[in-house]
Amino acid sequence: MRFLFTMLLLITVAAVPLSVSASGAAPGAHGPTVPGETLISSLDELAEKFDTKVCADCHEQIYEEWTRSGHGRAFSTERVLQTWRTFIKQGLEKEDHLDKMAIKSHCLWCHAPHIKYATDELVSEIIDYIITAVDDPEEPKREAAKKELSKLNLNCYGCHNMFALKDGYWGNKPEKLAIYGPKGDEDPEDPVHDVEMNIGPITKTIKSDYLASVNMCARCHHGCPDSVPFWQCKTLYTSYVENYILKGGDKRCQDCHMPREDNDPDNPRGHYFPGVHDKDFFAKALEIEIEAESTQFINNYKNELTPTLCLKVKMTSHSGHGLPNG
Repeated sequence: MRFLFTMLLLITVAAVPLSVSASGAAPGAHGPTVPGETLISSLDELAEKFDTKVCADCHEQIYEEWTRSGHGRAFSTERVLQTWRTFIKQGLEKEDHLDKMAIKSHCLWCHAPHIKYATDELVSEIIDYIITAVDDPEEPKREAAKKELSKLNLNCYGCHNMFALKDGYWGNKPEKLAIYGPKGDEDPEDPVHDVEMNIGPITKTIKSDYLASVNMCARCHHGCPDSVPFWQCKTLYTSYVENYILKGGDKRCQDCHMPREDNDPDNPRGHYFPGVHDKDFFAKALEIEIEAESTQFINNYKNELTPTLCLKVKMTSHSGHGLPNG
């Protein structure tokens, strides 16, 4: 019961997904297996193998937007690190039936999908970095730990391969040397992509309708297993369904959080993923009207008049989900 309470508390406060998926469960506490693959024991090697800087050669603007996004810094922000530290110290370390390796399939897989190629020893090293980044009394050590963790993130390959098919991540369904997108290669003999990544040559682009669906976003922004009834698990995604879709809304997550430049349908979708951290975006989502009236407050006990301002505040949300939310 204590563990369940901790999980629900973390979801409510930080909205960082603590469960594996809205559509499936991990095969074990140590995360998914990768048949035929040698797991990686070095953080630098793991980051380098799935480095997608090569994508910037052709998608420079998208890559630049991504580097400024929360996805590009998914492993090292203060909010994320504080939440993970609490989960480790107050949850995993106090539950006899779990060990710290459970963080691999509870948290880390969304923030850096290629973590499934990491050995338990590397995950343990990452856990130590997390604790150091938050708890160490010496600032240089905290900053050094954050720098190491910043080498991991949710990158192009994570979304456009590992997460691009329904239940694909846990089932290892995507073709490893392919990129998935809203469009595929019109002529397989003349591939759109012909680039060399550290994982191998990418020469195929495959269409994935799932990639453009809201279920794609729910993988990490829902965070509740199938065993928990939908109405009992209040997350960003359930708020979107209950407060928007069921009331007639028709926009997808991508329509608001991946806007096209100049709203031109021929332009690629943006990859900055604006949210409450973007003041202009937030201003469009929440309309606030304030009427102020000066008056006086009568203090009958002291027989005094105190200048007072009465405020009438009207707030209108134009968001597709509850505010605030994560």
